[in-house]
Amino acid sequence: MQTRSRLRAMFVLVVVSTLVFLVRAPTTKSQNKPDLSGTWLLDVKKSEGSGLTSRPDVPIRISHHDPEFRLTLTTESSGKTVTRDLVYHTDGRGEINPATSFLTTNPQAVKTADVAKQMTTSTTRWNGNKIVTRARLRLAVAARMIEYELIDEWKLSADGKVLIQTSRIVFQQSDAVFIPAIVPDKKRVYNRI
Repeated sequence: MQTRSRLRAMFVLVVVSTLVFLVRAPTTKSQNKPDLSGTWLLDVKKSEGSGLTSRPDVPIRISHHDPEFRLTLTTESSGKTVTRDLVYHTDGRGEINPATSFLTTNPQAVKTADVAKQMTTSTTRWNGNKIVTRARLRLAVAARMIEYELIDEWKLSADGKVLIQTSRIVFQQSDAVFIPAIVPDKKRVYNRI
């Protein structure tokens, strides 16, 4: 009897210890995800395409506490300095942020209001060691609708000193009689300051 009780007690102890270890042990996936937090200045010479900001001399700031990825941009509009916070969620729940592109999810915005005041809906997820944001955008051209997907990828260099953002516009569909030209990717290289 005592042997059975001891075996049961040992079995329960092993099971409970294993469960505690599994609950507390960090996953290898979270260990491999880089932290993009920091203050970053655009390297104009290494970048291709225009930046997210009209002021490349003003750094962008990133606060990254996964799954929250917060980007603070300073731009210039009508001679005034404007600071905007963009918040993304790397767990795929989706987000709504001010438009960062001339395309917007509200095609009437171009006619009715300042595009900078418009919002864009996107979804953000990890893809390996990159943060990837996807937004579907629509543009009205001559009473026809053109739809694009804007894909932003953020990747940190191995040494953590360089951040590369690649933006790609992918044509989705159109009821227009023409097919828009392929837009080259924009590559922005930021150095940690």
